[in-house]
Amino acid sequence: MEALFLTLIALALAAGIYGSVLQSGANIVRLDRRMTWVSLAAGAIQLGASVLGYLAGRRILIAGVGGDEHRFWVRALGGVLLAMIGIRMLMKAFQKKTFFEHRIERIDMKKDVLADLQLCVYSALAGVACGVLGFNFLLFLLLIFIAALLSAIGGYVSGRANGAEHASFAYAIGGGLLCAVSVIIQFAA
Repeated sequence: MEALFLTLIALALAAGIYGSVLQSGANIVRLDRRMTWVSLAAGAIQLGASVLGYLAGRRILIAGVGGDEHRFWVRALGGVLLAMIGIRMLMKAFQKKTFFEHRIERIDMKKDVLADLQLCVYSALAGVACGVLGFNFLLFLLLIFIAALLSAIGGYVSGRANGAEHASFAYAIGGGLLCAVSVIIQFAA
């Protein structure tokens, strides 16, 4: 069950990354090596934020909040953190967007890495939730990194081929997944 939760959390966070890079992919004239470097940076940023969040969550758990008598509150804290991320992603999915149609020759690494830094807050909060819930650290990190890397590459390629109109859909899927996981965690044994 833990592997399923971690996979769903990683996919939900990856959907946010995918949605954020679709616009850049739609605007570039051709894909180049910079896409790979930005995608690796996105994966590394998400990984770093997740590690810090996970360690903070474990620290909260070790500090005495997570004994057997507090099991309900630990699950509630993890669920609330995931629900907060999910609700924020859903809000982003349904807010009005303006799309600036202009072609650029090369990927703007600075702009895309800054956009990924904004998403690292979601990864840090998800890391806190997973740390508090006591999920497997190595599996969590592996899934986060792979999902972030593949979704960034997929976002550029898909944005280049299909445009950026699916960004809201990606955010909605990610937010819905996180909200669903946060509810299921409350009822899991």
